[in-house]
Amino acid sequence: MRRILGSIAVCALFSGCSQGASLNPQDSGASVPLAVTHQTAVPEQPVNPKVRFFATPTELSWPDYITKGSDGNLWFSEFYADQVGRITPAGVITEFPLPQLNDIEGIATGPDGNVWFTEPGENKVGKITTTGDVTAFPVASNSSPRGIAAGPDGNVWFVEFNGNAIGRITPDGAIKEFAIPQAESYPWWITTGKDGDLWFTESATDDIVRFNPRTLKFAKPLHVPGNFVTPWGIMTAPDGHLWFTQRHSGDLSVVLGGKVKSFHIAKHTSYPDTIVTGPDGMLWFTENQTNAIGRLDPATGTFRKSILLPVGDIPTGIAVGSDNNIWFTVANYYQPNSIGEIVLH
Repeated sequence: MRRILGSIAVCALFSGCSQGASLNPQDSGASVPLAVTHQTAVPEQPVNPKVRFFATPTELSWPDYITKGSDGNLWFSEFYADQVGRITPAGVITEFPLPQLNDIEGIATGPDGNVWFTEPGENKVGKITTTGDVTAFPVASNSSPRGIAAGPDGNVWFVEFNGNAIGRITPDGAIKEFAIPQAESYPWWITTGKDGDLWFTESATDDIVRFNPRTLKFAKPLHVPGNFVTPWGIMTAPDGHLWFTQRHSGDLSVVLGGKVKSFHIAKHTSYPDTIVTGPDGMLWFTENQTNAIGRLDPATGTFRKSILLPVGDIPTGIAVGSDNNIWFTVANYYQPNSIGEIVLH
C-alpha cells in the first residue's frame, strides 16, 4: 500500500492516484546529497518481438512517469524508491536516490534543459541536471504537487492536487502559486497548448481549464460531458489539438472548436492514464488497470489492437524516446518493476 496523504479519501475515489506522506519541507533551494547507483539493466523476456523490458535496479521502485531528456535519455520518477531514474536508449539504467520520503511523481524536461519533478510527499518541486545534481524547492504545505510541464514563458508549471492551485517555478527556483477558481477541483496534469496558454485537467470537477501565463487569468472551464469521468493526463498533439484521458469513463478525448469529442475504449475499466503522439502518428496511451498499451488513430478515430503486458503490470507514464520508439513505465506489486520499450524502428 502506498504511503498515505491527508487526501487519502479523495485519492481513493480516483482508484490509482499516487499517495504520499506529508513531511516537513527543507529550506528553499537546499541541495540534496547525491548518491548514484549504476547498473546495466537486463532485459526481461519480451511479450512479443516488438516489446522489451528493462528491470529497475531497485526491485519494487514503482516507476511512475517518464520524459525525454535534453541529453537524449529517458528520465523517470520512482515513487516507492524516492528516486529519479535515467535510462539510455540502449537500456542502461542509473538511479539517483533522494534522502527523504519524497514520493517522486510528475516529471518533465524544462526549458532550461534540466529535468523537473514533483514530490507530493514532501510538498516540493525538484530539479535534476543531466549530470545528476539535485535541488529541491518547497511549495505550500499539503499542496501535493503532481503534474508538471515546460511552460511557454521559459518557466516550469505544475498543479497542486491538494492545494487547488497551479504553480510557476523559474529556472532558479522562485515559486508563484495561483489559486484555481473552482473549489476542490483536484487538478492532475498540465500541458502547454499551441496557443501559448497552459491547459490542465480537473479530476474532481470534470473540467479542462485554460490559464494565460501572460495575463495570469483563468478562462471559463470547459466541462467534459458525463458523470464523474475524471479527466487525467493531457497533452498537445503536433497538430495543436489537445488530447486527454478520462480515467473513470475509459475514454480518450480531444478538444475541437471549444467542444469535447470522446472515443470510448472497449475495456471500460482500463483507466487510461498518460497519452503521447508517436512518430507513427498514432496516439499511444497507458491502460493502467488492464495491463496494456493502447493505440488510437486520430485520423479515423479507431483504436488499434492493444499491446498486452504481463498480468499484474501497471503501466502509467509514456513518452517518445530520442530513438523514436515508445517508452513507458511499468509498476507491479509483486514482480520486478521495469521500463518498457515498444520498438517501432
